[in-house]
Amino acid sequence: MSANSISTLKKVTLFSALDEVLLQEVASITTEKLYKKNEVIFHQGDPGSVLFILKSGVVKISLFDQDNNEAILKMLYENDFFGEMSLLDGHFRSATITALETCKALRIKREDFIRLIKEYPSMAFNMLITVSRRLRKADEKIASLTFSDSYGRVAQVLLDLIEKKREEEPSLAHVLALSFSRQELANMAGVSSETFTRILHEFQIRGCLKVEGRNILVLDEAVLKREVI
Repeated sequence: MSANSISTLKKVTLFSALDEVLLQEVASITTEKLYKKNEVIFHQGDPGSVLFILKSGVVKISLFDQDNNEAILKMLYENDFFGEMSLLDGHFRSATITALETCKALRIKREDFIRLIKEYPSMAFNMLITVSRRLRKADEKIASLTFSDSYGRVAQVLLDLIEKKREEEPSLAHVLALSFSRQELANMAGVSSETFTRILHEFQIRGCLKVEGRNILVLDEAVLKREVI
């Protein structure tokens, strides 16, 4: 157990309402592991017996079809947690998680986590709230992929990145310093890399953003919002 782990747990929605004593108990059952860039943390279909709390870094949640085509469902960042679905229902992992950069994660075994939520109902309640929010966002993504054209999908990806950046650095929310590739962004939007690049170029011509290497500067968020269903 370390003060550093407790500091991380305090920032995680699942544990943020716990007092210091309970945080120490949670910290005592965590282990820490380092994952290298592009390392798969677990695969879709793997058995699931561990909850992961992202201490640093960025990971992607992906689904793959039989031809190994990738659909990126979501990016997770520092202080996010993942692996909770298999942890709760005991089923296989529903998606693949891959580190997009060097990551540190705290790990909690299923038996320890189940014991904790039985002892402390507030943790179970926080879990329900977080899972509900994620399901709501998943519904929004399904609607976007179903009803939006490629312009709307690309715009939604950029708006989601802005929303996340705004939580961390409000004054720099429109400066997207990307740690993932153009192909990964395209996979998030459900379009080809060529289509994603073409739409970015067209958005530049319209004056709503500027691309500088791996950085995207969003100049007019309202234009992107009008593209989304």
